[in-house]
Amino acid sequence: MSSLTETGHWIACARACESLRPDRMFEDPVAVEFIRRTEPELYEELRTRPAARFDVLALRTKFFDDYLVRTAASGTIRQVVILAAGMDGRAFRLPWRPDTVLYELDLPEAVEQKTEFLARHRPAAERCRRVPVAADLTADWPRELLRAGFSSALPTAWLVEGVLYYLGEQQADTVVGQVTELSAPGSALGLEQVNTDLYHAPWMQDWLQKMRDEGRPWRSGVNDPESWLAGWGWRAAVFEPCDLPESAGRMIPRTPPRGTPGAARTWLVSADLLDTPTAS
Repeated sequence: MSSLTETGHWIACARACESLRPDRMFEDPVAVEFIRRTEPELYEELRTRPAARFDVLALRTKFFDDYLVRTAASGTIRQVVILAAGMDGRAFRLPWRPDTVLYELDLPEAVEQKTEFLARHRPAAERCRRVPVAADLTADWPRELLRAGFSSALPTAWLVEGVLYYLGEQQADTVVGQVTELSAPGSALGLEQVNTDLYHAPWMQDWLQKMRDEGRPWRSGVNDPESWLAGWGWRAAVFEPCDLPESAGRMIPRTPPRGTPGAARTWLVSADLLDTPTAS
């Protein structure tokens, strides 16, 4: 298992944990069944004792669930792409229109693992047409997506969750540029990134070192996500986890107002495509 595939496993743990809570924000049958089958001891632990360490990831999942539900409800978007999808279960649990096509793009190893798991332990029926795409975000993934049937002439809802900070700044910019080039007017983008002050915050150093030791270092950040995305033609609404009403009663870091220097921040973004210029 590669280090980034392990990241997908960890996210599945977080979503299984939330799904097993009586006050859950969502229920992910794929994550629950995956953890029950692959880590039964952890499953029993999560089932009996919620883990606050997963609260940020659960809140992030809920934020992007809501973004995707809004795009589906608009009636204009029938094509969805999740980059670095891992064990994502949204094809099985969100209220998609039946003619929606959802492309799940990830490394070949991750796609193979999920395909094999679902062949043996499919916990729910798909609510849309799910299309796995094996590709590396640092290679020519748009070609593989197009080969899988994706149409750049149709409005698309994109989700880039939990992956950009694993890329270098130039690579992250390249991915956003590629998403923009593939996006027809009317497309939407859900995206997560962190700021650069996060890399200098004392309380983040142990975590960042842990990520480096495990072979999945965090490498990039953006301080002004609205301006960054505007350069690509996207109008962004940007939030931090503590801004969301669901953060009440959860272990969510509270950040000072925007503009306060030295604060580590996670950006949760939903954006609409206004134009498709070439970024400078």
